[in-house]
Amino acid sequence: MNIALANLLPIFIAFVLGFNLRRFYRGLNMNVVERTSNVCLYCLLILMGVTIGLIPGIFQKLSLVGLNAISIAVGSSLSIAIVLAVFHIKTRSNYEDEIDRSTAQKTSFDMIDYVKDPLQLGALVLIGFAVSVYNVTPYLNYDIIISTLLYLLIFIIAIKLSHSGLELKTIFFNRRNIAMTLCTVLASYFGAAVISLFIPLSLTQSLAVSSGFGWYTLSGILFTKMGDPLLGSVAFICDLSREVIALLLIPTLSRVGNGNIAIGVAGATAMDVTLPIIEKHCGVSYVPVALLSGGIITIIVPFLIPFFFSL
Repeated sequence: MNIALANLLPIFIAFVLGFNLRRFYRGLNMNVVERTSNVCLYCLLILMGVTIGLIPGIFQKLSLVGLNAISIAVGSSLSIAIVLAVFHIKTRSNYEDEIDRSTAQKTSFDMIDYVKDPLQLGALVLIGFAVSVYNVTPYLNYDIIISTLLYLLIFIIAIKLSHSGLELKTIFFNRRNIAMTLCTVLASYFGAAVISLFIPLSLTQSLAVSSGFGWYTLSGILFTKMGDPLLGSVAFICDLSREVIALLLIPTLSRVGNGNIAIGVAGATAMDVTLPIIEKHCGVSYVPVALLSGGIITIIVPFLIPFFFSL
């Protein structure tokens, strides 16, 4: 619980400060805010790749447990996307139907538009990874830099949200949004359970690995502390893969489906790492939903991993 709160608190502070800034200063140039947001996002993605490349024995870990981990990641993410697509169809309002029809009439299919953003985002991570692997990057405390950029991004997103006129209370206390989060968790477990039939991991091990929901900085450490470093490696690669999958799918899912599907695939990262991408491609109206879903999942992850591991 302390781990989850330690991650949530600075994000909450950055969000509150950004959301209330307009009460004290109204002279903000929103074009400058938008450009600053994009620069921070691109730097964050490059640094994400750098930190991945700095992980000791990353290639060995990928070759040793990569197939099992990626299988669970793909199975869980695909299951979430399917379940939330059905959930959206069953629960959407007439107003959302009108928006969908209007968007369908205005938007023509363009393959370049669909693949451009995922490729651009993935390329930034790969650039960071490559320069790290080849020791081009200087030795710095990247955790502090990434955290600073992340909190700055959330601060900026909150500023944009405060100018959107959205009613936060309506979104945070919406039963549909809470039900969507529950569907995300259950769908992830369903996907992992199906995958467990085809890999050399038991059902409970697969469910425990899936319980990381993309939080790779925590899951691997937890399994190692519980006495199974090999399963910790599986969890680490699985959650790392889930984050990359979310990174690549969010731009496309935002175009072909509802933004809630993109939020669900993002899992725990919807409240931090992938939040700027959700805001950029799904729109600022989905930010509170992402914070709600990602926050709930982040809180329960430290409890779910030990629970399934002990079964």
